[in-house]
Amino acid sequence: MNKSLKVLGLCLGIAGFAPAMAQPAPKASTTTEQYVAYCNNKSDIAAQNFCHGFGQGVYETYIVSRHPKNAPNFVCLEPKGNTRQQYIDGFVKWTAANARFNQMSAADTILRYLGETYPCKRG
Repeated sequence: MNKSLKVLGLCLGIAGFAPAMAQPAPKASTTTEQYVAYCNNKSDIAAQNFCHGFGQGVYETYIVSRHPKNAPNFVCLEPKGNTRQQYIDGFVKWTAANARFNQMSAADTILRYLGETYPCKRG
């Protein structure tokens, strides 16, 4: 009897998670336009922290997700290249000329910018 109650409890617990797992993926919560607004707000320390932290997070996630065969590098920054602020300033300038990406995910747009601006050499 005790074992049956444990199994029943486990099944009910798992069933409780099923609706949450079936939910559609949320839309990007930070658009390129929103991200650029944070980065441009130089007088707000929290906005600057978000700008730098989000950008760094996108890049570091890119770095750790690379695989030579399944996900080869497409962004190649110089080892002694720009400062983080210089990369952000370049991105902000690039987005002004590429406004068609303003409503897209900021993370996707950051990677698009890096791939176009700092492509890896092929061959």
